[in-house]
Amino acid sequence: MDINNIQYDPDCAKYDPDLGYTLKPGNFIFANHEFSTTYHVNSLGVRDTEEALNSPQVVVLGDSYAMGWGVEQNETFAKVVEAETGLPVLNASVSSYGTAREMMLLKRVKMDKLKYLIIQYCNNDYEENLSFLNNGNKLVTMSREKYAEMVKHNLETIKYYPGKYFWLAAKVIGDNYKDIFKIGYNKKKKPPDNKPRQDEAKAFINVILHSGIDLNQVQLLVFTIEKGTFQDNFINSLKEQISLVPYPPVIKNMILLDNSECYQHGRIQFFFDGHFTPYGHRLVAAMITRRVASR
Repeated sequence: MDINNIQYDPDCAKYDPDLGYTLKPGNFIFANHEFSTTYHVNSLGVRDTEEALNSPQVVVLGDSYAMGWGVEQNETFAKVVEAETGLPVLNASVSSYGTAREMMLLKRVKMDKLKYLIIQYCNNDYEENLSFLNNGNKLVTMSREKYAEMVKHNLETIKYYPGKYFWLAAKVIGDNYKDIFKIGYNKKKKPPDNKPRQDEAKAFINVILHSGIDLNQVQLLVFTIEKGTFQDNFINSLKEQISLVPYPPVIKNMILLDNSECYQHGRIQFFFDGHFTPYGHRLVAAMITRRVASR
């Protein structure tokens, strides 16, 4: 599908030698087949105001889901949590970042008043986290040349040619025939993958512990978002791993959120690419707010 990837759009993102890329500071429109949204990006290269960088009490880390792919800035769950709790929230999420890059980006944030660190995990974070572990807890990112190559490929992908959208429509209908012609959103469960779940949990915990950031006075909240149906094997694996190993309090006291309830509602995701709609973001925000408000 000819989806424009924000991280490789030269109007929306720029190369960063330590992180591969960040969003491009300034204002721009980012659009795809199902949406057109406005971005206001601060000097850190994340989708939030400059004021939000001033000692936030809450920081949200994640990938395109938390960044708010497909929704307006004030519709992201980060900003809904801010509105509902009154706590200053920085949305430091960037498309396609894994936990390793998210934590390296966090090093650039002023954290003297940080109370809550909210981490949105996606199952494709594992590859980056495993790379971090296997490289001696060091982040290895793409070169400037590789990034330029990805930008070029992205531009070629979204280029129009005659008959392109006829082919696209046929492909989408073919791939989603059963879901298009039945009522409701309940899809069949995805078959289990062969990913070593405990290894995935260990790689995530390793990133937190070897990030070089002192989080002893910070409450971590972790949950997952996945495309399509929901199988929270990662959170279950985290719970098991934490119960087996004498990790320090920052890990032992992590709040692991069950996001399955959100998936019981219809139309929480965009049809084409599976990112959350404004309604989906509100459901996630409600889940987070309940835990933050109860403390």
